[in-house]
Amino acid sequence: MKILVVDDSELIRFRLVRQMEAIPGVERVLTASGCMVAKHLVASMQAALTVLVLDLHLPDGDPVRLIPLFKGEHQDLKVAVLTNDATDYNRQRCLHAGADWFFDKSTEFEQLLTLLRQLSDPSV
Repeated sequence: MKILVVDDSELIRFRLVRQMEAIPGVERVLTASGCMVAKHLVASMQAALTVLVLDLHLPDGDPVRLIPLFKGEHQDLKVAVLTNDATDYNRQRCLHAGADWFFDKSTEFEQLLTLLRQLSDPSV
């Protein structure tokens, strides 16, 4: 499983990478601090990206617009939005754009990791 974490917080990226790399079946975890770096990484990937973990507030653009773009480039891509701005409006906006899951950073961080464990090994 190949994962791309897009979040402007270095601390969040570091924490996610450390925890995701410990999940059996996770081959690679890439990170980006903004939309432009994420676009470049996705465009240059030869192998299919499995999961995109996306923050809603990035310094260089609207990350919700990335969801359909990236899903168009990687057919089976699953998108999990992980944000501190977990309003109903944002949830609907992300799901409408094609996000598969929507998590609140402050209360559902562990649920994201559980989901990734299940995706990497369905018997979990």
